[in-house]
Amino acid sequence: MSRRLALVLAPLLLGMAGPWVQAQSTVPQDLIPKRTSLARLGLERQWMAVVPVAGSEQILRISRSADLFFVQTNQAMLHVYDAETGRHRWSAQLGEQAPSARPVSSNSYAVFATCANIMLALDRNTGRVIWRANLATIPTSGTACDEEHLLVGLNTGMVNCYRLKQEQEKGPATLLDSPALAWNLQTGGKVLTLPMIAERISLLGSSDGRVFVTLTDEPTPLYRVKTGGPIGEGLGTYGTRMLLIPSADYNLYAVDVLTTKMLWTFPSGAPIEQAPMIAGEDIFVVNTAGNLSVIEPSTGVPRWTLSTHSARLLGTSPTKVYLRTFDNDLLVVDRASGKVVADPAATFQRAGLNLREFDLSFPDRYDDRLYLGTSSGVVVCLREIGLTTPQLLRDPKALPFAHVPPEGVSEKPAAPPAETEPGAVPNADAAPAPEPDADAAPQPK
Repeated sequence: MSRRLALVLAPLLLGMAGPWVQAQSTVPQDLIPKRTSLARLGLERQWMAVVPVAGSEQILRISRSADLFFVQTNQAMLHVYDAETGRHRWSAQLGEQAPSARPVSSNSYAVFATCANIMLALDRNTGRVIWRANLATIPTSGTACDEEHLLVGLNTGMVNCYRLKQEQEKGPATLLDSPALAWNLQTGGKVLTLPMIAERISLLGSSDGRVFVTLTDEPTPLYRVKTGGPIGEGLGTYGTRMLLIPSADYNLYAVDVLTTKMLWTFPSGAPIEQAPMIAGEDIFVVNTAGNLSVIEPSTGVPRWTLSTHSARLLGTSPTKVYLRTFDNDLLVVDRASGKVVADPAATFQRAGLNLREFDLSFPDRYDDRLYLGTSSGVVVCLREIGLTTPQLLRDPKALPFAHVPPEGVSEKPAAPPAETEPGAVPNADAAPAPEPDADAAPQPK
């Protein structure tokens, strides 16, 4: 089947199938998660789809924004679906080949993706290319955006910030025909951490072990936090002020982003690569050894810690935590107690749920949905039985992170050092909590 024909037929097939998209005949039936197997674990399919691939084409990455689900292939195709229903929105050709793929971002009018050294903005409703920009080097992080700005990290250690709109003397700002470089900031290593844009500030992590906090509207660095190892894949936030920094030095750091005060440090016992997952009043962190802890936000003390044998976070619901093991089996943990509800043997052998071909996943940080994909093009969204409405991990009415109240910022004293509870995995060699280094922040160019 030609690529053009596949792209024409895919929306028709998806549209006929509705939210329960069945696999095409070329997909082995034993690859599709069975309803009975899912039900034994309290799960059901929210939707399922088959991504059109041609010849040797394979899926490289799946990711999502608040309401869109993205699939990227090694033939530089980007397929966009509705994150909740699985409805196919559009597909676009980003380039010729894509040896790697970085997470995609979106705002109210555009989707931002990269392909090799090219960064693109596409109309979020149609997939039409708004502009292409040459980065002159290879991006090493995904894109991050708000309505006016776009961030991307590069293999040179640089983070670029672009303006997307032009202010007008009268009337609303207008979209630029191409992104305008607002500023860039040089770090001491490759930028592998997904950047973050908060209310007025940007947060940038680097493999040099530092997190940089800078204003977004202007090239003004505020301060930096130095740790003892490369920063993880992403940062986390709790409430309006607590910035959570995962580091390869075995620690999770909590910093008051408005006062630069170190609130607490949690020693995990191994490097932390995954970004912490925040759901309500729980902070979940898993290290490379697979030790999963849920942290008390006010003190940094673990409520419980569980050894998962190198598993990675997949998602959380109001009552459960879901992880993927080394061989892609599902591990289900009770959120309140930390006790294992279903271990890999229970999910694979007793429940009969074979997810081992689903080698693509990501930790969902928006709601309770679980997303999995295969390199051959099958994607599935799971939910707990009966939870037809997404259970958001953060209150949508809450003030945005880094919000400064009208009365200004009141400096709160740092919390006392965290104490290790029984069952936690301490790190005797962990570096002491670093102090933010405001004076040494490098000047953006």
